[in-house]
Amino acid sequence: MAKQLPTRTGEALPFRADWFAELWQCLIVMGRVIFAVIIRESRTRYGNSKIGYTWAIIDPLVTTTVFVGVFVMLGRQSPVGSPITVFFLTGVIPLFFWRGSVGQGANAVSASLGLLSYPQVMPADIVIARLLLEAATTIIVFFLFVAGLYLLLDISPSWFFGDPPQLLFATFGVVYFTAGCTFLSSSLARVLPVWKNIWSYMSRPVWILSGLFFTLEQLPSGLRSYMAYNPVSHIIEWFRSASIPTFESSAYSITYPMALATVALIIGLIIDRMLLLTGDEEIVS
Repeated sequence: MAKQLPTRTGEALPFRADWFAELWQCLIVMGRVIFAVIIRESRTRYGNSKIGYTWAIIDPLVTTTVFVGVFVMLGRQSPVGSPITVFFLTGVIPLFFWRGSVGQGANAVSASLGLLSYPQVMPADIVIARLLLEAATTIIVFFLFVAGLYLLLDISPSWFFGDPPQLLFATFGVVYFTAGCTFLSSSLARVLPVWKNIWSYMSRPVWILSGLFFTLEQLPSGLRSYMAYNPVSHIIEWFRSASIPTFESSAYSITYPMALATVALIIGLIIDRMLLLTGDEEIVS
C-alpha cells in the first residue's frame, strides 16, 4: 500500500517520487498567501489612520525623547560611552519589535477569522505575515533614525554599526527570539482568550526589567543574577554590544534566549497543529 503524505489542509496524498515538487508548490502557495496577508495587514493597520506609517516612527521617537529628557534632567550620562540617544535607541528598537510582534501575534487569528475560510490560508500564515511586517517596519524605522540623527544632530552612523557581522547575527537572533514568542502568544490566545489581557499587563514592567535604562554589565553581580532570568535583557544587551563600538558586554548569554525561543516555538506549533487536527479553531470566536 502506498504511503500517505499530509497536505497543508490535513488531507492525505499517496507518496510519489515527485513529492519534492509538490512540496515546492505548497511553499510557493504559502509564500503568495503570506505576501497577500502582509499587504492586507499593512493597509488595515496603517491605511485606516490619517498619519499612517508615520505612527511607526512617532511611537519610538516619543519614547526615546522622553527617556533622553529624563536622563538629561537627572544629569546622567550614557553608561556605554556613546551618545545618550544611541544608548536608548539600541534598546528601544529591539524592545518595540519584540513587544509589538508578540502583541500582534495574540490578536492575529481572532482578527482574521474571515481569512481562514479560504482553504489556502492557515493560522501560521497570518502569524508569519504579521511578524514579517513588524520586522520590515522596524528595520525601516531603525535606518530612518540613524539617518535622522546624522542629519539633525551630527551623530555618526558608525555609532550603530560597531561590529557589522555580529550585528547581523544579533539581528537574526532578535528575530528568531521574537518569532518563537509570537507563535506561542498566538497559540495561547487561541486556547485561552484571556491571554491578551494577561499579556497587556505582563508587557508593562518590561521597560524596567529588560535593561532599557541600564546594562547587565554595570549591575552588581547579585542583582545581575536576578535580572539575567529575563531573556529580553540578554537580547537587548547582545544587540547593544554588537551595535555600539565603545561597548562590549560579557554579561549576556546567546544560548539562553535562543533555547527559550526554540521551546516557545515548538509549543506554539504543537498547539497550532492540535487545533487544526481537532477543528477547534472556533474556540477563539
